[in-house]
Amino acid sequence: MGVETGGVRAQVDRLIASKTFETSEVHRRLLQYLTDKALAGEADRLKEYTIGLEAFSKPPSYDPKYDSIVRLQVGRLRQKLTAYYDTEANGDTIRVSLPKGGFKLNFEEVPSKALEAAPGWVRRNLTLMLAIALVLALGWATVMTVWSVRARREASILSQSWNPELESLWAPFLETNRPVLVCLGTPLFIRIPEYGFFRDPKTNDWAEVEKSDRITAVRKGLAGREILPWYAFTGAGEASASFLISRLLSTRKHDILLTRSNLMSWQQVADDEIVFIGPPKFNPQLQAAALKRDIVVEPGGIRNLRPQPGEPVYLEDRTDPSKPAEGETHALISRTAGLSGMGELLVLGGNASSDTFAAAEWLTQPKRAAALVRRLRDSAGRLPRHYQVVVKVVFKQGIPVESSYVFHHVVE
Repeated sequence: MGVETGGVRAQVDRLIASKTFETSEVHRRLLQYLTDKALAGEADRLKEYTIGLEAFSKPPSYDPKYDSIVRLQVGRLRQKLTAYYDTEANGDTIRVSLPKGGFKLNFEEVPSKALEAAPGWVRRNLTLMLAIALVLALGWATVMTVWSVRARREASILSQSWNPELESLWAPFLETNRPVLVCLGTPLFIRIPEYGFFRDPKTNDWAEVEKSDRITAVRKGLAGREILPWYAFTGAGEASASFLISRLLSTRKHDILLTRSNLMSWQQVADDEIVFIGPPKFNPQLQAAALKRDIVVEPGGIRNLRPQPGEPVYLEDRTDPSKPAEGETHALISRTAGLSGMGELLVLGGNASSDTFAAAEWLTQPKRAAALVRRLRDSAGRLPRHYQVVVKVVFKQGIPVESSYVFHHVVE
């Protein structure tokens, strides 16, 4: 390895204690695990499946083909190591890196006085190169100054969109040191090699696919061809909603992450603040998590499980089969505590893609936010931390053209 074990351990401890790693327990554990394997001479034999079992406590049934947590987190660890040496490293004598294409950490000594020990002609050439680099740097600095001024102006415009009501709605996400993860709901499609893609709206997991009459008929018509799960698509409303929320939060939070629901791990649900974008049926974690909810999205509308006086028990979505891009539907905004009461979960969605987009508008547009906060505050002027809000959405050509508050419940 060329570097003493004691020095490696000390450098890894320094990394783990750095600001770059302070908000990510999963990457601290992964770094320590890969270090132990490298120092033990076992890194060359590491496999994705082994790391999943040993570092992420996956069950023996874990299949890397369908769960990419190891690849995802190893990639982020690689980025964090690079970020540390680009921003925090000061007097470090060992550089830790994770080359692409494997799981073996690399440990290199950082040269300290190589320039003084070099021959005179080397020093002269280096001096000339440094002078040229300085000229180029000055030119680059001028360009970057112009770009920075423009970027700050645009960021200032976005920052000004924050009003007190938006501040109060997003306070739990802004005040935490945990990363905010925006999870984009990805429905299950069926890929038929050489033919294309097919989706039965009633199926969202493989067990439902095997029972689907529609998919069975399609396969029969194609002589029983092989079918594969595919999670590469999402709705236009979901994509627009993730953009609105990420753009807003990025003016206040630097650690905004984005993932797809089929790639989301339970470790991420436990470690991060999560914003789920899309119907619960597109986010399997919401189906499995024991979340207390008074109001739920059903295939044809919104069900009120605990109706209060004057509230509807069921709100039916209405669409015209001859005009599928137009209708009157409903969106549900739910904010609840995370797993074991830790962190926050925010869920935006309905049965139509436009519902998700409309829900995001209520949480990102200052006027909408002000109207929503007025509804949510109690008689003492306090805003509940956890709640569910139902919004009616009228859409045309798949775009919400009108949305209005219907009712809400406070979730204790």
